[in-house]
Amino acid sequence: MDDVLAQFTAEVTRALVATGQVPADLIELATPKPNIPTDLAFPTFKAAKALGTAPPALAAALAAALTLPPDGLTGTVTTFGPFLNFSLHPERLAVAVISLIRATGAHYGHQQIGAGRRMVVDYSAPNVAKRMHVGHIRSTIIGQALVNVHRALGYTVIGDNHLGDWGKQFGVVLASVERDGTPTGQGEAVLAALEAQYARYAADAKADPALDEHARLWSLRLEQGDPQARALWQWSVDLTMDAAQRNYDRLGVAIDHAYGESFYEPMLAEVIQAALDHGVAFREAGGAVVVEALDQMPTFLLQRSDGGTLYMTRDVATIHFRVREFQPTHIVYVVGEPQALHLRQLFALVRTMGYAKTTELTHVAFGTVFDSAGQPLSTRRGNMVYLETLLDDAVSRARAVVEQKSPELPAAEKQAVAEAVGVGAVVYNDLYQDPKRNLTLDWERMLATEGNSATYLQYSHARCRSILRRAAEDGSAAQPDALALLIHPSETRLLKHLARLPEAVREAGKRYAPFVIADWCYTTAREFGVFFEQCPVLKAESPALRAARLALVAATATALKNGLSLLGIKAPERM
Repeated sequence: MDDVLAQFTAEVTRALVATGQVPADLIELATPKPNIPTDLAFPTFKAAKALGTAPPALAAALAAALTLPPDGLTGTVTTFGPFLNFSLHPERLAVAVISLIRATGAHYGHQQIGAGRRMVVDYSAPNVAKRMHVGHIRSTIIGQALVNVHRALGYTVIGDNHLGDWGKQFGVVLASVERDGTPTGQGEAVLAALEAQYARYAADAKADPALDEHARLWSLRLEQGDPQARALWQWSVDLTMDAAQRNYDRLGVAIDHAYGESFYEPMLAEVIQAALDHGVAFREAGGAVVVEALDQMPTFLLQRSDGGTLYMTRDVATIHFRVREFQPTHIVYVVGEPQALHLRQLFALVRTMGYAKTTELTHVAFGTVFDSAGQPLSTRRGNMVYLETLLDDAVSRARAVVEQKSPELPAAEKQAVAEAVGVGAVVYNDLYQDPKRNLTLDWERMLATEGNSATYLQYSHARCRSILRRAAEDGSAAQPDALALLIHPSETRLLKHLARLPEAVREAGKRYAPFVIADWCYTTAREFGVFFEQCPVLKAESPALRAARLALVAATATALKNGLSLLGIKAPERM
């Protein structure tokens, strides 16, 4: 089912072609700037040049020749110099938008433009034996939103959690456990103890080369299948994933696969040999395998002189496996900006090796997380914020807001709302802006009930649901509606914006930009606020108008909930 604005565009295009004065390939319709009081424009410059006439003359001739369907979405047609402008018919717009939202419900905004295409999204990727921190939250939140958006567009999306569980850094973990023992306890407390052991060993290894060499040997033992190394590795993986899953559950994150770097170990010899066979790598006298400069980027290693492998080796094997296993049309990496060079080198290498001939490889980069004082969060600075702690803090702060705003709610519902609001604040604080921008943890802004925050959006949805509950209690919800009565300017603005959700989903998918959905949600909440102030709902002038406005409120609630859902944010019924 075409969305309303797509129907409008198709209707205008057909009418222009039917005049016989301009061919379809010269018709390029455009959305006017916000200060232009029309909904769709045909700038005639290109067509007029091709047809050998003046743009204003062509616009006037087309306006005179147009015949529009009497029951269509187009209302008025005007000319302004070279522009032919088309405005939506308010009554028929109201009927079309609300009818479509009613018919599609939770799937409003979804479409099938990606049908038949497969996409692998590489996201989250925590390091084994470490707690998830704010550095992981960006990849996790952005990645899940992109998964949601592209599934709504009809793609078959495969989420892959590429765990950091191999290599020299894990050798340090194993060496520290050998020296200091296996920590005891539960949950993230054990991971915290492992991190402390790791940090102590790493610091000592800087001063003692023998310790550094011992950790390197542990990483080799792990790669070579040593039973003790593998047992400690499996224990660490299970411990990390159990802790990570609790965070994922709270964030609404569901990743299809968790193939760690270790999964690709049996494929590495093939990858190294293929690089040598394709002539893009050579083996040095000492045994190291070096990749020649690609696309004027620095050279890099695929294998150390001691036979050990590197991130790059495993990343090449990962793409080879994904292409063979999933046959994706797209592979998307949600990875921090500092890894941009590594990914450029990776993409250039696999294309040269023929591993991704028809697969589009995309890096969705994101910036750094800062604290409220403007300092980057890091363990060395002592200001690192861990994910579980961050979510707990957010929910605690949200609970205080709920206690203040809705003291009458039952205790269990207060906690559920606080969880939705707190977690939603964290998620939205990341997604409402371009991922390339740096992120600041600012609790007052994140939990504000006004302005561009998840709390404001959730409150707008809850207000819609409250109006509908009150209508059900007094019986007004049962009145037949007359949607064509919705012609107040604020009603029309809200309806036009509701009609834009499918377009916003398409744009967010095309640009890998969840902030497009966030912006749509924020504008929806603002337009609903204006409508609510200017158009009485329960006290409307007539029963028919009240019923029509209730239908608009219900449509707004559905659309806003759908938009928030694409971002991974819950929409409580009451707040």
